[in-house]
Amino acid sequence: MREGGVPFLLVIIFLTLIGVQGVPIMRNGRCSCIKTNKRMIHLKSLKDLKQFAPSSSYEKIEVIATMKSEDQTCLNPDPTDVKELIKQWEKQVGEKKEQNVLPLRN
Repeated sequence: MREGGVPFLLVIIFLTLIGVQGVPIMRNGRCSCIKTNKRMIHLKSLKDLKQFAPSSSYEKIEVIATMKSEDQTCLNPDPTDVKELIKQWEKQVGEKKEQNVLPLRN
Protein backbone atom coordinates (compact mmCIF):
# COMPACT_ATOMS: atom_id res chain seq x y z
CA MET A 1 0.00 0.00 0.00
CA ARG A 2 1.30 3.45 -0.79
CA GLU A 3 2.52 5.75 1.95
CA GLY A 4 -0.59 7.97 1.81
CA GLY A 5 -2.98 5.01 1.70
CA VAL A 6 -2.62 3.95 5.35
CA PRO A 7 -3.66 7.31 6.90
CA PHE A 8 -6.54 7.55 4.41
CA LEU A 9 -7.76 4.08 5.37
CA LEU A 10 -7.52 4.93 9.08
CA VAL A 11 -9.54 8.11 8.55
CA ILE A 12 -12.25 6.17 6.70
CA ILE A 13 -12.45 3.58 9.49
CA PHE A 14 -12.59 6.31 12.15
CA LEU A 15 -15.37 8.21 10.36
CA THR A 16 -17.35 5.01 9.90
CA LEU A 17 -17.11 4.19 13.59
CA ILE A 18 -18.23 7.69 14.58
CA GLY A 19 -21.18 7.54 12.15
CA VAL A 20 -22.66 4.32 13.55
CA GLN A 21 -22.53 5.20 17.24
CA GLY A 22 -26.06 5.21 18.65
CA VAL A 23 -27.53 3.85 15.43
CA PRO A 24 -28.97 0.36 15.11
CA ILE A 25 -26.84 -1.94 12.99
CA MET A 26 -27.74 -5.27 11.44
CA ARG A 27 -26.01 -8.41 12.69
CA ASN A 28 -27.20 -11.90 11.88
CA GLY A 29 -30.57 -10.61 10.64
CA ARG A 30 -31.37 -8.51 13.70
CA CYS A 31 -30.54 -5.07 15.06
CA SER A 32 -28.05 -4.55 17.82
CA CYS A 33 -27.94 -1.25 19.61
CA ILE A 34 -24.55 0.25 20.28
CA LYS A 35 -25.99 3.07 22.37
CA THR A 36 -29.52 4.02 23.44
CA ASN A 37 -31.20 7.38 22.96
CA LYS A 38 -32.04 9.28 26.14
CA ARG A 39 -34.43 11.87 24.66
CA MET A 40 -38.20 11.49 24.90
CA ILE A 41 -39.95 10.08 21.83
CA HIS A 42 -43.54 11.14 21.20
CA LEU A 43 -46.12 8.67 19.92
CA LYS A 44 -47.17 11.03 17.11
CA SER A 45 -43.64 11.03 15.65
CA LEU A 46 -43.42 7.20 15.46
CA LYS A 47 -43.80 5.23 12.28
CA ASP A 48 -42.89 1.88 13.85
CA LEU A 49 -41.72 0.47 17.17
CA LYS A 50 -40.14 -2.97 17.42
CA GLN A 51 -39.01 -4.96 20.42
CA PHE A 52 -36.43 -7.72 20.24
CA ALA A 53 -36.02 -10.33 22.96
CA PRO A 54 -32.56 -11.12 24.31
CA SER A 55 -30.53 -13.52 22.19
CA SER A 56 -27.14 -15.19 22.13
CA SER A 57 -25.69 -12.17 20.30
CA TYR A 58 -27.20 -9.57 22.68
CA GLU A 59 -28.35 -10.30 26.23
CA LYS A 60 -30.66 -7.29 26.66
CA ILE A 61 -34.10 -6.41 25.32
CA GLU A 62 -33.82 -4.01 22.40
CA VAL A 63 -36.39 -1.41 21.38
CA ILE A 64 -35.93 0.15 17.94
CA ALA A 65 -38.03 3.21 17.13
CA THR A 66 -38.51 4.23 13.50
CA MET A 67 -39.58 7.83 13.21
CA LYS A 68 -41.82 9.25 10.47
CA SER A 69 -38.67 10.92 9.14
CA GLU A 70 -37.31 7.36 8.59
CA ASP A 71 -34.61 7.87 11.26
CA GLN A 72 -34.10 4.91 13.55
CA THR A 73 -32.99 5.07 17.15
CA CYS A 74 -32.49 2.61 19.97
CA LEU A 75 -34.43 3.16 23.18
CA ASN A 76 -33.59 1.94 26.66
CA PRO A 77 -36.53 -0.36 27.55
CA ASP A 78 -36.18 0.18 31.32
CA PRO A 79 -37.44 3.77 31.97
CA THR A 80 -41.12 4.22 32.80
CA ASP A 81 -41.70 6.66 29.91
CA VAL A 82 -40.41 4.11 27.37
CA LYS A 83 -42.57 1.36 28.89
CA GLU A 84 -45.57 3.69 28.62
CA LEU A 85 -44.68 4.52 25.01
CA ILE A 86 -44.58 0.79 24.21
CA LYS A 87 -48.03 0.28 25.81
CA GLN A 88 -49.48 3.24 23.89
CA TRP A 89 -47.96 1.98 20.63
CA GLU A 90 -49.36 -1.53 21.14
CA LYS A 91 -52.79 -0.08 21.91
CA GLN A 92 -52.67 2.12 18.79
CA VAL A 93 -51.58 -0.78 16.58
CA GLY A 94 -54.29 -3.02 18.07
CA GLU A 95 -56.97 -0.40 17.36
CA LYS A 96 -55.81 -0.08 13.74
CA LYS A 97 -55.99 -3.86 13.29
CA GLU A 98 -59.53 -3.93 14.71
CA GLN A 99 -60.62 -1.18 12.30
CA ASN A 100 -59.29 -3.18 9.33
CA VAL A 101 -61.21 -6.36 10.25
CA LEU A 102 -64.62 -6.66 8.62
CA PRO A 103 -67.29 -8.71 10.40
CA LEU A 104 -68.19 -12.01 8.73
CA ARG A 105 -71.78 -12.47 7.54
CA ASN A 106 -73.56 -15.74 8.14
